[in-house]
This record gives sequence, structure tokens and C-alpha cells, in this order.
Amino acid sequence: MKVTIAYIDGEEQTAGVIQRFVEGLLPKVRIHQSDNNPPYKHIYLTTKKPHKPSDGAANS
Repeated sequence: MKVTIAYIDGEEQTAGVIQRFVEGLLPKVRIHQSDNNPPYKHIYLTTKKPHKPSDGAANS
């Protein structure tokens, strides 16, 4: 899953609240921040796909 938060100066506090909320919902979130596209700043939150159990584990 990928979540992107785009915000401008003055919205940092709201973006931080949303980031912490998503971190609490999703396990092992990877976070990347970027400000390469002024005036916008971005926070990228990514997770890995859920691990699919092997067939052998299902038969146990």
C-alpha cells in the first residue's frame, strides 16, 4: 500500500498528525519525505504486501 501526503508551508502540523495516524494503522511503514516540487512538500508512506502463507503452512 502507498499513501502520499502533499502539503504546503503552514500545513506541516496537520500533515504530521495524518502521518502518525497512518503509522498507527499500518505495520512497518516506510517513510520518505521530499520537497523537490516547491511549493509542495510530500510524505510517502509505503508498506509491503501482506505475506502470503505457503501451502505447507496451511496444511499444518
